[in-house]
Amino acid sequence: MSQLTELYPFESHYHPVYNNLKMHYVEEGQGEKTLLMVHGNPTWSFYFRNLVKDLSSEYRCIAIDHLGCGFSDRDEETFNLEKRIQHLQKFIKEKDLMNITLVAHDWGGAIGMGALVREPERFEKIILMNTAAFNSSDIPKRIALCKVPVLGSLLNRGLNGFALAATFMA
Repeated sequence: MSQLTELYPFESHYHPVYNNLKMHYVEEGQGEKTLLMVHGNPTWSFYFRNLVKDLSSEYRCIAIDHLGCGFSDRDEETFNLEKRIQHLQKFIKEKDLMNITLVAHDWGGAIGMGALVREPERFEKIILMNTAAFNSSDIPKRIALCKVPVLGSLLNRGLNGFALAATFMA
């Protein structure tokens, strides 16, 4: 058994969410209550592996990989916040998820909350971790720099600056 399989012993599932691109997710456990785990950047569903292992005996645990992350399909398109919200919303609607507890980390907070405000009847609870899921003028300068036209795109897309900085800071 490979080390990855030992750490991440889940069956992979795929759901089409955009232009024939498929979102990877794991789904373990069952029950009326669903824990929907939405990762941030630069992580993937692997981030939630221990929660899935520990909580799937009581809950239906679903942990997604955004397009371009983890085991999800990739292409050359860059997905902004709006597209990520649309992908998650499509997944939620087409899987007909109800009684959801949103478990979101980092950028997953903004994505998950975006889906929640569009589908509020599907959600029951919210668990947010280390996220800026709400508009704020109090954003660290290094993160605000990502929003500067041209420079932000060059740093993030050209030099992978956000993810590179996160490896040193996290």
